[in-house]
Amino acid sequence: MKKRNNAVMDTIIGEHTTITGNIESNSSVKVEGRLEGDIKVAGDITVLVNAVVTGNIWCENMILAGTVTGNIYAKNNLHLESTARLKGDVEIHSLVADEGAVFEGNCKMIDPPSDEDKNRKKKLDFKKSKPYNNIVEEKEG
Repeated sequence: MKKRNNAVMDTIIGEHTTITGNIESNSSVKVEGRLEGDIKVAGDITVLVNAVVTGNIWCENMILAGTVTGNIYAKNNLHLESTARLKGDVEIHSLVADEGAVFEGNCKMIDPPSDEDKNRKKKLDFKKSKPYNNIVEEKEG
């Protein structure tokens, strides 16, 4: 049995709960239910095995055991557990994928946060990241 990080979760979306809309938090979030919208947190995100998230995610670290359809921007680590299903692009410092995890998308590795950033109090200060697949219209002529 794997030992999970027992960090304090500020927000928990219950197993029988569906939320439509965006979430922003200066703490951590655990998703056990369904979420249709973007998540921006200064802390960590845990998406459990039966959870489904449809939207983009910005966070410090992420553990994914459920299903995410959207892009993930993690300043540090993304851990895909064996039951994880991810369809979208990721921009992360470190990726761990257990055997059986499914990842369909592009991966961009970024530099870790500097020591100065690590010592600063966590807060929402994400860059305006953009998805990789932009549609470019071509003019005739």
